[in-house]
Amino acid sequence: MKLDKAEKRALAIFSILFVFLLILLGYTIIRWKIDNTQEFVTEVTLQDRSEDGAGANNQKKSEFVTIEKTKSWISQDEDGRSIVGAEYDGTVYNNSGKNIVDWSMTIYMPNGKGGKVNSGIIDSSWNGEYTNNGDSITFIPEEYLIPVYKDDCRTFGFVMYSDKGLDFTDFEFRGYYQSNLWEYKEFWIAVGSLAIWFVWVTAWGILNIRARKLRRQKEHDEKIIEETMQVFANFIDAKDEYTKGHSTRVSFYSQKIAKRMGMNDEEIKMIGYMGLMHDCGKIAIPDEVLNKKGMLTEDERKLIEEHTIRGGQMLENFTSLPGIRDGALYHHERYDGKGYPQGLIGKEIPLYARIINVADAFDAMNSDRCYRNRLPKAKILSELRTNAGTQFDPEIVEYMIAMYQEGKI
Repeated sequence: MKLDKAEKRALAIFSILFVFLLILLGYTIIRWKIDNTQEFVTEVTLQDRSEDGAGANNQKKSEFVTIEKTKSWISQDEDGRSIVGAEYDGTVYNNSGKNIVDWSMTIYMPNGKGGKVNSGIIDSSWNGEYTNNGDSITFIPEEYLIPVYKDDCRTFGFVMYSDKGLDFTDFEFRGYYQSNLWEYKEFWIAVGSLAIWFVWVTAWGILNIRARKLRRQKEHDEKIIEETMQVFANFIDAKDEYTKGHSTRVSFYSQKIAKRMGMNDEEIKMIGYMGLMHDCGKIAIPDEVLNKKGMLTEDERKLIEEHTIRGGQMLENFTSLPGIRDGALYHHERYDGKGYPQGLIGKEIPLYARIINVADAFDAMNSDRCYRNRLPKAKILSELRTNAGTQFDPEIVEYMIAMYQEGKI
């Protein structure tokens, strides 16, 4: 399917917009993936305790941890020494507004950062795996506890035996924020714009298909009209062997003049139709009058002149091509007002009829007729110049003279 310039330009614009939106969407996806692979580390130190056990200072953080000693007891080891056993329950809170995934936690033993380390042994635990590293405990949660959803929490706990009851206050919490792609405004801008783009392209495609269909139908209709007119013009010209092809040539000359005058394609096409039909009224004139070789009587001359009125009447109801009757009715009007059938003067004569008037006269002089042979070129040019402003519109006849001198005709 061959595209015209307007269609190619529209497709280029749509393609550029599509690529831009894909780049924006790709940028958003890359940014989302990068954000989801950036690890964060939060150090938490409990200083003050509120009634619910959470550190008052840490409640302002986006994520924080509390560990409470829920119960304790004293027992003896194998050597008879007293040791303290305690159960610790911890909670991870997520106030960040995003889900936290792949998280782990380091719990520092009291005085475990540079001072004397209090030793302890984990006896049992739940909701995760615990590794005692001497000065710290590493906790990795069970798989089902790994996502800490926003505005939610996760619990864990362990039982520890130590020389004395320990209070855990220092933690290092690390993990990854999980962002949802639809949380990025750029994502919605890209998706929304792509949706609009899709609607535009679909609508443009549908309208373009319909427009092409209408253009093809119009071209088909115009072809039928032109062929019908050509056939009818051939019927007219067939009445006189000397004027065979006259209507086609007048149509051609008229279009050439119109093009030189700067008319658009529709106007040029219209005057071509008018040229084909300009002599349609001759079909009502008897053959013996049209083909008479001798001088015409006054009645015969008037009868032939009636072909303009007859032509106008024939085309009067041809409403699909408005104004087409003007060529048939007025092509024998003269610029000086001495023509027929109405004796119109100058610009009173429709423009298309003035053009056909020049083309018709030129072809008459440039063709053999039953009463004379074709005139020589010099004589034709002389007649065109002499009758400028009387028989012919002086501006229009100059276009015909120029084309004839340039060999265009």
